[in-house]
Amino acid sequence: MNTAKDTILKVDNLKLQFSSNGQTLNALNGISFSIRRGETFGFVGESGCGKSTTSRAILRLLADNAKITDGTIYYNETDLLKLSEKDLRKIRGKEIGMIFQDPMTALNPVLTIRKQIFEQLRDTKLSSKEKEIVAIEIMNKVGIPLPEKRLNEYIFQYSGGMRQRAMIAITLAGNPKLLIADEPTTALDVTIQDQIIKLLNHVKEDFGVSILLITHDLGVVGRMCDRVAVMYAGYIVEMADTYTLFSAPRHPYTKGLMDALPKLPQEQTRNEEMKPIPGALPSLSDLPQGCPFVSRCQLHQTLCQDQLPTMQEISPGHFARCHYFHKLEGCTGLINCTKG
Repeated sequence: MNTAKDTILKVDNLKLQFSSNGQTLNALNGISFSIRRGETFGFVGESGCGKSTTSRAILRLLADNAKITDGTIYYNETDLLKLSEKDLRKIRGKEIGMIFQDPMTALNPVLTIRKQIFEQLRDTKLSSKEKEIVAIEIMNKVGIPLPEKRLNEYIFQYSGGMRQRAMIAITLAGNPKLLIADEPTTALDVTIQDQIIKLLNHVKEDFGVSILLITHDLGVVGRMCDRVAVMYAGYIVEMADTYTLFSAPRHPYTKGLMDALPKLPQEQTRNEEMKPIPGALPSLSDLPQGCPFVSRCQLHQTLCQDQLPTMQEISPGHFARCHYFHKLEGCTGLINCTKG
């Protein structure tokens, strides 16, 4: 049974709005989830559904036009939303580290990797020589060859995969307990993606960290996540352990994401094609009164138009926000959860 001591992050009823051209955009609509110590928790969904906004809200890395209107974000026993900016800096980058999608825009291009790792170690009592030993050790662990030499290089001198490894090394230098990885494999080719996925899985084990993974790729979810939440239009519409979600999805949107995946030849039946989800995300300034997925859902009925479904616990630890989740009980989903 999960207890408060097992939980490193707990987000409850998080609501966030953007103001844009006189309009109010409801970007997050009552997001609630928790991350256990030592687990990888994933957020998956289309672009614009609120995944990255959720991750940035945790560390309050938000645009000036963003406003958190309700909710709590507890890191251990501390509500991050009540901290001053000064106190939050003691947690941001140290207790909670963030790995961004594009190292070229996230890292400082005029500082060497050495200086950026040393910056993470500035509050320690280590000497310069000791900091260099730590830096070389971390670079070795994330698979950067010739670390003594590459420590003095700049991020633009690294290849795509090495840039991501350098960002991970800099983040780990702060000795975080929670890593937020925002689309860490999106800009990489498939072979480098595979290497980064394996690296992050090893980092979790070697450094004992928890990971919040943001991705649109169900394949990455299957290889990295212990539990996963599916987001749509600023709502969590389904949440379960990864095996359960893949084998028995209970929300039409989750099932639609799986049906839209390309299949291996041995998985295909005759004349079978990918099934894209029709339509597009609703406008965040004019969300439907009822279910946000109603205009794209083939199961929808009048109730779906009139009433927002609540999150229901279908089985232990498996939640879905759908009036008619029982109509998906016969589906088998996808089972592809090979970590490594």
